[in-house]
Amino acid sequence: MTHESRPIPRVNAIQAAAEIPEDQLLDVGVKLLDENVPKDEKVQEKQRIFPDVRRAEARFIAMQMRNTLEGTGHWGQVRVVPADADALDVHVTGKILESSGAMLRVQVTVTDATNRVWFTRQYEQPADTRSYKDNSGRPRDPFQNLYSALANDMLAYRQQLAAADLESVRRVSELRFASDLAPYAFKGYIDSDKKGLYKVARLPADDDPLFVRMDRIRERDYALLDTINEHYALFAENMSDPYTNWRRYSYDEIEAQDEAKRQALTRKLLGAAAIIGGLVAGTETNTYVGQAAATAAIFGGAYAIKSGFDKGAEVKMHSDSLKQLGESFQAEVQPMVVEVEGRTLQLRGTAEEQYHEWRRLLKELYENETGVAPPTPAASNTPEPTPKAETTTSP
Repeated sequence: MTHESRPIPRVNAIQAAAEIPEDQLLDVGVKLLDENVPKDEKVQEKQRIFPDVRRAEARFIAMQMRNTLEGTGHWGQVRVVPADADALDVHVTGKILESSGAMLRVQVTVTDATNRVWFTRQYEQPADTRSYKDNSGRPRDPFQNLYSALANDMLAYRQQLAAADLESVRRVSELRFASDLAPYAFKGYIDSDKKGLYKVARLPADDDPLFVRMDRIRERDYALLDTINEHYALFAENMSDPYTNWRRYSYDEIEAQDEAKRQALTRKLLGAAAIIGGLVAGTETNTYVGQAAATAAIFGGAYAIKSGFDKGAEVKMHSDSLKQLGESFQAEVQPMVVEVEGRTLQLRGTAEEQYHEWRRLLKELYENETGVAPPTPAASNTPEPTPKAETTTSP
C-alpha cells in the first residue's frame, strides 16, 4: 500500500514594499546551529542522526535562514557567522532538534546587541514533497515554510521597536565591538541595567582618533565576515544537489521503513491470532474437516508470523541504507588566506577557529597602530599560546 501526502500550503516571507532608510536597517548575524548530536551511537542510530550530516546541516540550514532574511529587503547586511561574532545588531542562534528528509524541527532564539531577547521559539515543518518531484534547476527547499515563518516573526518583532530603539541597538553594537577589542580604551561607554540590558552610558567624540581607528578595524572585521559568509555560501551551494538527493532518498527510506514496520506488526498479530484460533478450533471439533481447517489455520498463522519477521529484516535493510547515506556525506573546510596592509595571513582550521584567531590578530593590530596597549598583566609562569596564523610579507 502506498499513500501520497497532501500538498502543504506555501508560506512566503513578507517582502519590503518600499526602501527602508539606512539608519533603520539592522545587520543580522545568523550563527551556525547547534548540531545537537548525542554521544551515544545507539541513540544516534535510533534517532536517525548521522554526525557528518548534522555538521553539514548546521551550516546549510543557517544559510537558508540567511538567504530568506536577506531576500525580504527588511534588513541590512545578513551574514552566516561563527559563534565568536557577537558585535552585530541582531543575532540568530538555533539548535537542530530533528532533521530528516521527512521533518525539520529547530529551536531558534533571536536577540539584539542590547541583550534584549526578541523571542525563543520552536519551529516544526514536515517536508513539502513537491520539492522532491521538482526536476527544475532550483527547486524550492522542502522546508522553506520554516525559514519564511522565522523571517516573518522577526519582522513582526522589529516593527514593534521605535526608531530610537533601532538607533540604540546600532550604537550599542558599535560600542560593544570596541569594548570587546580594547576594553581598557573604551571602558565606561556602555552600561547595563538590572535586567542585564546594555545601554549607552556616554558617546565618544565624532573626531576621537581611537574611535575613528576602531571604525576602520570594524570594517576589516566585516570584510572577513563577508569572506567567511561567502565560504559558507559556496559550501551550501556545493552541498545543495547531493543534500537534496540525500533528503529525497532519506524521505523514501523513512516512508518505506515505517510502512515495513506497520506491515510486520500487522502480519505478526494476524499470524498469532490465526494460530490461537486454530488451536481453539482444533479442541472444539472432532470432524476431519474441522481438524484440517484448524491445522491449516495454525500453519497459515505460522507463515504470517514468518512473513512479519521477514518484514522486520526489511526494516533493518532500510535502516542500514539510511546509515550508509549518512556516512557517505562529508564536509570539508579549507584554510583561508586574507591580506591586511601588506601582510598575507593564512588562517587554518575550521572557519570558526579561523575567525577566533582573526579576532586575536585584530586586537594586536589595533594596539600596534594606536599605540594603546593593554595594562601589563602580573608576571606569570604560564607560557604564551602558539599562534595558529602563519604570516608572510607580501612583495
